[in-house]
Amino acid sequence: MKSFEIASVIEAITEMQREGAAINFNAICLAARVSKTFLYNPKHSDLAQQIWSLRQLNPQSAKSRPTISKKSDSAKDAQIVRFKERIRTLEEQVRALQEENELLYGKLTNESRAAETGEGRR
Repeated sequence: MKSFEIASVIEAITEMQREGAAINFNAICLAARVSKTFLYNPKHSDLAQQIWSLRQLNPQSAKSRPTISKKSDSAKDAQIVRFKERIRTLEEQVRALQEENELLYGKLTNESRAAETGEGRR
């Protein structure tokens, strides 16, 4: 089975070179239908080394990487508004929890004092 996978990888590399396509590990995995684990396996270090060298030589590789889409200013503004609202909500929750914590701490302190003085045993 392994020799079939190796042949598939070599065939994918050859085909991609012929087409001038971007050569990288993801592309080879898809084209050869093998996993990255297979390519990174030390037993196949020659294949990985070949992909690395072709990736460095192939100028298409850099161009084929997905670029971060530039959001419009209105989309960014809308996202900022959502984030600010989320922050406000979380700050309110924190304040409520702090108040509850103070009340519970006060009760705990009062109960501890009552237990020390023996008032809680009646």
